[in-house]
Amino acid sequence: MTHRLTAAASALIVFAAACSTGAQPQEARLAPGKGGAATVVLGVEAVRGLDPAQLFNLTPSGDANRLSAIFGLLFWSDASTGEVNPGLGESLTASGDGKEWTMKLRPGLTFSDGTPLDAEAVRFNYERIADPKTRSPLATLVKGATFEVSDERTLVVKLREGNRAFDRVIATSLAFVGSPAAIEKDPAAFAQQPVGAGPFMLKEWVRDDHMTLTRNPSYYRQGAPLLDTLTFKVIADPAQRVNAVASGQAQAAVTGSDLSFIQRAKGSGLQVAQAPAGGGPMLIFNTARAPFDDPKARKAVVLALDTKEMAQVVDPGSTAPDSLYGASSPFHPSASAVPAQDVAGAQRLLDELAATGKPLRFTVSMPASGFFRRTAEYLQSRLSRLRNIQVEIEVLDNAALDRKVFTNRDFALSAQIVPVADPEPNLYKLLHSDGQTNYMGYHDPEVDAALDRGRDSADEAERREAYATVERLVMADLPVLPYRSQVAYTVHSSKLTGLTLQGDGSLLYDRLGLGGS
Repeated sequence: MTHRLTAAASALIVFAAACSTGAQPQEARLAPGKGGAATVVLGVEAVRGLDPAQLFNLTPSGDANRLSAIFGLLFWSDASTGEVNPGLGESLTASGDGKEWTMKLRPGLTFSDGTPLDAEAVRFNYERIADPKTRSPLATLVKGATFEVSDERTLVVKLREGNRAFDRVIATSLAFVGSPAAIEKDPAAFAQQPVGAGPFMLKEWVRDDHMTLTRNPSYYRQGAPLLDTLTFKVIADPAQRVNAVASGQAQAAVTGSDLSFIQRAKGSGLQVAQAPAGGGPMLIFNTARAPFDDPKARKAVVLALDTKEMAQVVDPGSTAPDSLYGASSPFHPSASAVPAQDVAGAQRLLDELAATGKPLRFTVSMPASGFFRRTAEYLQSRLSRLRNIQVEIEVLDNAALDRKVFTNRDFALSAQIVPVADPEPNLYKLLHSDGQTNYMGYHDPEVDAALDRGRDSADEAERREAYATVERLVMADLPVLPYRSQVAYTVHSSKLTGLTLQGDGSLLYDRLGLGGS
């Protein structure tokens, strides 16, 4: 059996705008003429720069939107379903065992510096990610893979192990490629002066304030982009981001974690492009060191919590998930998989730990946004009601959080947002022993085997069984705890048209235009 993604087969998806409130066919939404300038407000600066081999904060409020605009995407995934669509790439074809993937590029692609975006350029980028000297956070995604150029437009990726969902890996994590000429000229400077083949090119970058882009005249898609100028503005406070759109200072804002801003935006007369998905914000326990290397300690914390109350307190109007998988997912279970609150059970576990000389003391390390700060405060408030437990809070800026939690793994309990439109690839990256975002140091051979079966199977029944096993094991062992259902969204003015959410909720910038009401 082969897996194919072709431009023809995906045409209806590519030109459909199912993500925005009051959506209409994409062709109709491209009706506004060319020209104009738009500003999109993001929450954080690109801490590590914009080198595709050093991707780290690939979130909508972080680097994903900037990268999408400058580099374009080889392939992109629907933010709600995870379904993969063509971009700069034309098709992806898998062998029957999922070990060999053939990528065909569109003809005549060029980077904005005039050099060709061909199969050799993609090979260069992927081999650079795989090179240990690059120290790429993405290296595990291509570990053991080889890359062969068949012709100018064709790259063959040979994987060490079969993965029938490798197209989703490409669309979510390996979709951005930079100009080899620009990278080789000055690899260190490239992150600050990126050269891609996306709809826009970097003109000016004032750190912690704004980044201004201009339209790329050599972009492959005829008539695109529609905008002449695109500016990314950095505003840390999500309420101020919404206010910037409401006041006309910006045309769109990615508000980050808080779903409560959806209603606030609509109350201000703004529109919201949104895509419900599975997963969401999750508590992550560092299972590689005390105290949470002990499953009893993790279980004590989880049993003490009421996730329904927690979701309401940290993000009023939101709901708590009952599974790792969204309610509309084919992998969603018939009954809740999340452990129910059991305060008495939590206290028994805490007493047992204290009796063995291990009373539970730890620090919650969270980013400075209001949503995560409220998460930390909720944990401290509810857990302090029990005996033999002491909880401290540290709130970190993005650079410090990056260094402490995600790079050095120097934490006990933190959180991250993990959308799971489809289990591949985000759940694999989170929970597999070799997973790129497995900051918990979690290792369970049974979970690894189930994740491997899920990605290797072409049979949906087998996939459902595999991912049911993953959820059963994880909800028993509790390296993570989802505590609020995920909805990717962008607040925008009615004057901005063509919003299509991809990946974990960033935009396709070649479709944006001005001309609405």
